[in-house]
Amino acid sequence: MALEYYMPRADLRDHVRAYYYFSTDNPAIQPLCAEMGNIRVILSGGGILHTPDGGKRHTTSAFLIGPTMSAYCMEAQAGTRVFGVGIRPKGWVALCGMSAQEARDQVIDLTSFAGGVARSSIDEMRNASSLAEMAIAADRFFAQILSKRAPQRTAPSYPHALAQWLLDPNDLDLDTLISMMDVSRRQTDRVAKLYFGASPKYLQRKYRALRAADRIRAGETDWLAAAGEAFYDQSHFTKEFRTFIGVTPKQFMGNQAQLITEIQSQRSQTLALPLASF
Repeated sequence: MALEYYMPRADLRDHVRAYYYFSTDNPAIQPLCAEMGNIRVILSGGGILHTPDGGKRHTTSAFLIGPTMSAYCMEAQAGTRVFGVGIRPKGWVALCGMSAQEARDQVIDLTSFAGGVARSSIDEMRNASSLAEMAIAADRFFAQILSKRAPQRTAPSYPHALAQWLLDPNDLDLDTLISMMDVSRRQTDRVAKLYFGASPKYLQRKYRALRAADRIRAGETDWLAAAGEAFYDQSHFTKEFRTFIGVTPKQFMGNQAQLITEIQSQRSQTLALPLASF
C-alpha cells in the first residue's frame, strides 16, 4: 500500500484540510478510525466500505462519506487507486450544503450535491498524471462550489471554542465548554452537530481516543500515559480505543492497523497534523 498527501490551495484550507492519494497492488482489508468527512474519487479498482452502521457500500465512482463516529473498515481490490479529500468541519455547509449531522456515517454520491461541476472535475482527476495535477483539479472544483453556493445567513458561525475544547488534553467538562462558547446548552449541542456531526460529549469521547492513538504512534508504550486521566481503568480504555480506532491499543502498537499508522505518520511528516486535529 502507498499513501501520499498534498496541501490544497491556501485560500481553500479553512474548508479542505488535505488531499491524498492511496494505492494498493494487492487486495487489502484495513480498519479505519473514526474521522472527519472525506470525498473519495475511485481512479481505478474499487472495493467495499463496511460502514459504522453495519452496512456495505461498493465503491466504484466518486462519493462523500460524512464524519464517522466509530471505526469502520475498507476492503480494496488489487490495483485500487483513490484520490481523497479531507473536509474540515467548517466546510460542511459551505462546500456540501448540508450539516455534518445529516452526512454523519453516510455515503453520498458526489454528483448528488455538486452536479455537472463534479462530473467534469472527476474526469479531470481520473485523467491526471500526478497527485499535483489531481490537486489542481480539486482546487478548481472547490473554488467553483464556493463561488456559486449562496451564503447560509442563518448558520451560526464556526465554533472555534468547541474545537479548542475537543483538542484540550485535560478533558474539560461540558459546563466549561458552555462558558467558552457563551451560548445555551441547547445551542452548544446544535452547533456541535451542525459542524462536527454529534453532541459535544460524544465528540469528546472520539477525540480522546484519537489523541491516545497519536501518543502511541509517537512511541508511548505505557497504556496509562497513552490514555490520559479520563478512563476508569484499562478495560474502559481498551473498549473506547477499539470503538473509535478499530483495534485494541496492543494491536495498534503491533501495527495491525497498518493504514491508520501510515496515515498518522504521513500527516505528522507532511502536514504537521496528528489524527486528533481539524
